[in-house]
Amino acid sequence: MVWIWIAGFGSVLFAFGLARFFRAFRSGPDMRDLPPTPLERLGWIGLMVTTALGVGLTILVGVRGVTDFVEDGATRGAFYLMLFGAVGVWFSAWRRLSRPTGTTVIDERDRAIQARSFTVESVLVILSLVTWTVSLTEVFWQQGAVPLGYLQLIFWSTFIAGAFGRALGIVLGYRREPSVDA
Repeated sequence: MVWIWIAGFGSVLFAFGLARFFRAFRSGPDMRDLPPTPLERLGWIGLMVTTALGVGLTILVGVRGVTDFVEDGATRGAFYLMLFGAVGVWFSAWRRLSRPTGTTVIDERDRAIQARSFTVESVLVILSLVTWTVSLTEVFWQQGAVPLGYLQLIFWSTFIAGAFGRALGIVLGYRREPSVDA
């Protein structure tokens, strides 16, 4: 009975956090007519690329299984192909956005947004690691050991969560009202 209450309370907290998260995507009234900066465009591209990579990894592991992901060279090759494709898309977007002037123009606000994006990245990385630790401990408690294939998944999912968190932090930084830190 206690676990039901904890799960219910956790669900309510999750729904509240999700509502606040989506509310943060609304831009302020004074910011709606401004064109996106190159850094903001890179943030959106990063969100799309990391989402596609994460979904691709999930589908690949769901279809082939964890052991095939580690032991089958073709499955690993398919993932590495997706990974290099995602990095290539992001890099080409970065090059295209920085081409007109030779360098991406970054002002003080962009630097502040980049600095605050570390917060979102670190929270997502920690949540990813906590989720893996708790779920793998519960699933493999009786065996006393976690299969090695999950170590690869922990690494790659944490890597993707970090990249997604950085892009999300940048996008959220442009969607919030500008603030002055004292």
